[in-house]
Amino acid sequence: MAIQTINLGSVANDGTGDDLREAFEKVIFNFADLDTRTPEATTVVNLGTGEGVYSNKNIAELQLKSLIGGTNVTLSSDTNEVTIDVDSGVTQFLVAADNGSLSVTENSTVNLQGGTLITTTRDGDNIRIDSSALGTVSDDLTPMLGGALNANGNNIGNVGIVTATDINVGNVSVTGSVTGNVHNIDIRDLNYYRDPNNWDFNTIASTSVTNLYDYLFATVNVDFGAIPINQQANVDLDFGSINI
Repeated sequence: MAIQTINLGSVANDGTGDDLREAFEKVIFNFADLDTRTPEATTVVNLGTGEGVYSNKNIAELQLKSLIGGTNVTLSSDTNEVTIDVDSGVTQFLVAADNGSLSVTENSTVNLQGGTLITTTRDGDNIRIDSSALGTVSDDLTPMLGGALNANGNNIGNVGIVTATDINVGNVSVTGSVTGNVHNIDIRDLNYYRDPNNWDFNTIASTSVTNLYDYLFATVNVDFGAIPINQQANVDLDFGSINI
């Protein structure tokens, strides 16, 4: 209820103000209204489910909490408003991959997925990428070296076809088919000399002789014997020359 004002008029006894009865009625009314305004009649309530700003009431003094900005939060105010500014931090960043890229914006989700024989797991605050499943070279169907292969003195066995421009094996015996040149010679040409049909010296034409030596040489068959298989690679044949 509002306080009622007593009209005193312009000057004393000019007849324009309230008479005594009317004036005292207003006085009584105003006292009654003031009597209802006790400290218990004024209360403060924090509305909603958030943090309340009301702290306490000391007689007629209402005590409110102060607003303080936390981490990345600033406060500003004017006559009617309090403004809360929050530093949003990183709102967007770019994830680049070997093939393509992804723009990650605020409140979006990025999934990390493993590929063939590669798994991803969460370990606390860390994302672990595990490729231990790729344990041997045989797991990779198309392995490729990025540099020279050092066998560290170990053997390399059970090899199929070796395709290379140069093969440097040092003082090593090679068993099997070898394609290419050895000392600039195509060793496949040796197959010609391994064929007995290619070892035909034909016949010696008839000739006149003047002595027994020439006669024996022209008419007697000469058997050069056989070369053992295990010595073929180490025998030098020098047939000399025949002068008739």
